Amino acid sequence: MKKVRHYIHLSVKSINILVMLFMFLILLIQVLTRKFFNYPLSWPEELSLITMIWITFFGAYQCTIEGNHLKMDFLESKIPEKIKPYLLIISKGFVIWFLFITCYWGWTFIQKAGNIKMPVSGLPMGLPYSIIWISFLLMLCEFVIQILFHIKEISNPSSGKEEGEECSHS
Repeated sequence: MKKVRHYIHLSVKSINILVMLFMFLILLIQVLTRKFFNYPLSWPEELSLITMIWITFFGAYQCTIEGNHLKMDFLESKIPEKIKPYLLIISKGFVIWFLFITCYWGWTFIQKAGNIKMPVSGLPMGLPYSIIWISFLLMLCEFVIQILFHIKEISNPSSGKEEGEECSHS
């Protein structure tokens, strides 16, 4: 499970870098054609929108697995160490509930509205919607894994975290 988790994280991170480079090139082409050739292209705007959605939501997954989301931890810092894993399980349980509901209804929405075409490129709207749905599904899986790590920590507190079991405390 650790290897699969690591592979998915590394893949998403690498693809996000490539998508960001692709977005830069798209916008560079748009600026060059508009300023130097006085010929603005219509498709780069929609494509850059899709890449921005990709970077945003898959970046949210990256933050989830790396524990880099902004958080308010004043309550977590005030409670005893023995209670922290229980609080984290409860808080992550709420996040899982939200992500599950979002994935469920998001899939239904994609089925209904995904065939609508974007006005300029003609790409289906299911593409950006699917990007959001996949990133939420990845975050859902990650939070389930984090809860399992917390349960393991509670059941065997002396072992601590094994190598590769980074677990965000958000």
